[in-house]
Amino acid sequence: MGKYLVGMDAGTTGCKVCVFDLEGNLMGSDYREYPCYYPQEGWVEQIPEDITPALFATCKDAISKSKVDPSEIMGVGLSSQGSVIGLLDENGKLLRPFVGWQDLRGGSQEICWLEEQISRAEHYQITGDPLGMCFSVAKLVWLKQNEPENWEKTAIFSTHQDYFLKELGADGYYTDYSSASREGMMDIDKAEWSQKHHVLLGIPLSKRAKIVSEPGKVVGHITAEVAAQTGLAVGTPISIGAHDQNCNTFGSGGDDDGTAVMVMGTFGSCFVISDKSIRDPKARLVVKGNHGVGNFTIEAFANTSASAYRWFRDTFCDLEKFSGQLTKIDPYVLINQEIECSPIGANGITFLPYLQGVSGAKLNDKARATFIGMSLGTTKSDMARAVMEGICYEMYDIINAEMEAGIALNGIRLTGGAAKSPMWSQMLSDITKQPIHLLSTSETGCLGAALYAGIGVGAYQNPHEAVERAVKISQTFMPNPANYEAYDKAYKRFNDVYDALNGRFF
Repeated sequence: MGKYLVGMDAGTTGCKVCVFDLEGNLMGSDYREYPCYYPQEGWVEQIPEDITPALFATCKDAISKSKVDPSEIMGVGLSSQGSVIGLLDENGKLLRPFVGWQDLRGGSQEICWLEEQISRAEHYQITGDPLGMCFSVAKLVWLKQNEPENWEKTAIFSTHQDYFLKELGADGYYTDYSSASREGMMDIDKAEWSQKHHVLLGIPLSKRAKIVSEPGKVVGHITAEVAAQTGLAVGTPISIGAHDQNCNTFGSGGDDDGTAVMVMGTFGSCFVISDKSIRDPKARLVVKGNHGVGNFTIEAFANTSASAYRWFRDTFCDLEKFSGQLTKIDPYVLINQEIECSPIGANGITFLPYLQGVSGAKLNDKARATFIGMSLGTTKSDMARAVMEGICYEMYDIINAEMEAGIALNGIRLTGGAAKSPMWSQMLSDITKQPIHLLSTSETGCLGAALYAGIGVGAYQNPHEAVERAVKISQTFMPNPANYEAYDKAYKRFNDVYDALNGRFF
């Protein structure tokens, strides 16, 4: 029997693959970026010709770097994007590019059409998803109405989980409980596709992947062709994983009621584990299955989060990127050093990070990002700090919405890009007034996927044993009361700016 597991993360802006031992220690990893395409304002698309080769090559290099014998790898699990639509023909080929989760085509017109068919209250009660722009259901309405030829040819309405499991060698189309719930077309309490929603859109359930609730269920084995591209051994079990946010939650130890996990990556969210399938009275919070664990996650999310920081890097920081190439220092480290030169509140600069609308506590698909408060004395350091603070304030909005719904927080486990920065971690602690716990590995998405595979192949008896053995807190940042007043003042300005623009410019 082997003693290693592989977790693959096919994310929005790139893919990462990690090799772990059964105690959760990282043996080797690799990462590759790939593009998104923006053919029109608000549209976000991707193609598998970019993703699949990158994912396979990243896996091969991760295994090589780990120096692990591929025959010792017990299984591979997949972490995948949620709310991504793939229209597949009868041969499993895409009829058009993937419609990404950040895509805004499921806007007010499509949501109004849905409201004519089903009330917001009933939709929320069935799916646990607020009727909004992020979930696939509204974008599916757009595709049905605007691309009827592709719609009629569609044999499988795919999620990212089932598509890339099939690319790896799954023997059919399988998706997990959490990825299915991101469609906005699943009965969350029954853990099955919602018949009512599929009838409304005219999608036969035969055109959907099979929903799997069992953690790490083996759905295929690596073929010789895939082995040559991935470095995995022929016959390696392929296990169903989960939506990337659930993999992050699981890989951060999110298995018991009351545990909170904040993910600060391309997508931002704060998940609180709940034994009950509660509903937010204001219908802002998402309720979905904590895949394989047997309970639920209660969350709200930010559409861009740390990808707003990447946008700032790519748009304004050519010098830092060039310097990073010369010095081998991550450009983000250089930008973080600049941020330290600006005080709390960024010298009066406010940044709304709504580059792809706002979900979370505000739910406004027309909202857009903005800087406000600049003067001749404004520096690049101020602008950079305003971006980081703005991302944190949106996450604080989410936490406040959860507390308003009666959910108690006792510290937050932080994962994603922000967890790599001590300054960002302390900033979050001071703004939220919560202890911020870091994990022994920042690669919690890949770890969660790997742990699912471990359960599926029998390395762990259940999710709780997997978490107990492989997830460890490495550091805690405690909130500094001396910073509360300054951050509260800047947070109030953040909300005042949004309120002033909302309804006039959004």
